[in-house]
Amino acid sequence: MVAQRKPRRDPRTALLKAGTRLFAAHGFDTVSIDDIAADAGVAKGLLYYYFESKRALYVEIVRVAAESLAEYTEPDRSLPPSERTGAVITALIRWAENYGESLRMLFGQGIGPDPELATIMRDARERQIEMMWSGMAEVRAEQGLPPLTRDPVLLHAIRGWIAFTEAVLTRWLADRDLTEDQLRELVLRAAGGLLSAARKITTENATPST
Repeated sequence: MVAQRKPRRDPRTALLKAGTRLFAAHGFDTVSIDDIAADAGVAKGLLYYYFESKRALYVEIVRVAAESLAEYTEPDRSLPPSERTGAVITALIRWAENYGESLRMLFGQGIGPDPELATIMRDARERQIEMMWSGMAEVRAEQGLPPLTRDPVLLHAIRGWIAFTEAVLTRWLADRDLTEDQLRELVLRAAGGLLSAARKITTENATPST
């Protein structure tokens, strides 16, 4: 009987997974090329074949994490606009559960000032801002309300909600002291509270004083 061959592992994928595990657990500076190669079960030279340096590997891991986050949180257009934000938050929690190490790398301390990393992380956050903004605009259209204007107070509120959500998810992954339903409700209500406060401030500022 002919023995079945084991499927060959993709060394690049193995290096990405090993780097994600080690960088998330120990930080960029502590982890060496030797550590990553050993964890991936590949020769050290293969890392340099696929990536120019340890930094290049780190940047690629963060880029892949940002793409994964974007895929998970793509709004479901089959849902009514009023239900999409809740569905996106559920998807975000699911992503954090499945890719917790990626979350820590994407929104963690990173490797210090780095223009390429900064661009990836800024683009990831800006995508979340635009997704939130579009969702709000669609809800207003569904309700027959006037269209939104890009008010700076409202934009700051959205940015604040995103920062809050990143921090809460990171802490929840470490502590697991809330149920998923509690976490989802907290993040959803935080969005409602911040946006309500922003709209109130905008309305008050627009009202002429007597």
